[in-house]
Amino acid sequence: MSTVTPGQPERIGGLSPDAISSLFQAIGGLRNRRALLAMAACLIAGVFVGGLSAFALGRMGGFGALLTALIVLVAVYTGINAAGMLLMDQARGAPLRGLVDALVYGLLCIPKVVVLGLAFFLVALGVFLALALLLLVCKIPALGPVLFTVVFPLAVVIAGVTICGLVLCMFLALPAIWEGATITRAIAQSLAIVRSRIVEAFVLLAVVGLLSFIVGLIVFGVLGTGLLPTLGLSASIIGSGGGAGMDGIGGGIGGMGPLGGLMGMMQGGGGGYAIAGSIGGGVLWAVAATLVSQVWLLGLNLVYLRVSEGLDAQGTEQALAHGLAEARRRSVEMGQKAREAAERARGQVRPHAGPSAAATPAAAPAAAAPTVIIPPAAPLAMACPSCRATVTTEDLFCGACGHRLK
Repeated sequence: MSTVTPGQPERIGGLSPDAISSLFQAIGGLRNRRALLAMAACLIAGVFVGGLSAFALGRMGGFGALLTALIVLVAVYTGINAAGMLLMDQARGAPLRGLVDALVYGLLCIPKVVVLGLAFFLVALGVFLALALLLLVCKIPALGPVLFTVVFPLAVVIAGVTICGLVLCMFLALPAIWEGATITRAIAQSLAIVRSRIVEAFVLLAVVGLLSFIVGLIVFGVLGTGLLPTLGLSASIIGSGGGAGMDGIGGGIGGMGPLGGLMGMMQGGGGGYAIAGSIGGGVLWAVAATLVSQVWLLGLNLVYLRVSEGLDAQGTEQALAHGLAEARRRSVEMGQKAREAAERARGQVRPHAGPSAAATPAAAPAAAAPTVIIPPAAPLAMACPSCRATVTTEDLFCGACGHRLK
């Protein structure tokens, strides 16, 4: 039975009062200027790239939209990774790295994050394929409904645990990547946390989410308060560039207020102002998202450091590395067996290939063929026409009577 020393807070279920109170330090992410600048710059760059690409790549159809989305995603995730790395330095109490180094490292983290996502997706796919096989077994006549009464609730629990566990693993693997861990180490660390401290991780992340939600209410509340009067002034002063447009603002949209005014400006001749306003609104969204994300990212790093403290993930990493090595060995063996089977198949087909044998040059088989010596034929025997004695075709005279044969 464990004892609690005086002055030490009691730990209940892997949690402690200081664990939750320490998460309020996540508000300090708003004071990390380098992280704010790194993420805001990338998000704003993504907004401008998306807005300008709408003009430059608009005529390219689907390919242009796909290229634009790819560029925007690269910019956004570079900012998230760079800010996450700088906030990890803050959470660990280490000196902050330079802004350029953070941006370069954030860009290099994107392939690792993609590999992490693919790895967890493959795990989920394997689990759901196994559940699909169980449900196929439930189609057996008569016995199927009985099995389904057990398989259905079991599948619900397995699917829920799999999805929630993999989402938690993905969240907790990101700080490991920002800390400098390899992909294998990040996966092993997140699996070890989920296996032994999943409840603590969920509770602490819920607290961080609540803090981020409160900060988001404040930030977006300020922006929303200033949005409506600004829209009304913009629609009244700038309008759509003509009387028809102003009529559309006043009566065509009718009753929608400032938002209807902006919609009328977009539908009228003020398309340039509407596009510029959309880009400006995107910049505001980028700034607001940056402020809220700083709290979430720093809180995520704090949760990761707390739940991974004193956790030995070496065994999990070794088991994972052994599993990967075993999978590679089996794949090499299967490839070798496939090549051997193909060689045997070609060896069996080669002796029966009649047309190919006929197409070979005649000189080669003639040189290799053994020489056959045919013995001379024996002289044919016949009878002498005079005395009927036996003579051969080579005799000139009969040996009995001397009759001339030739």
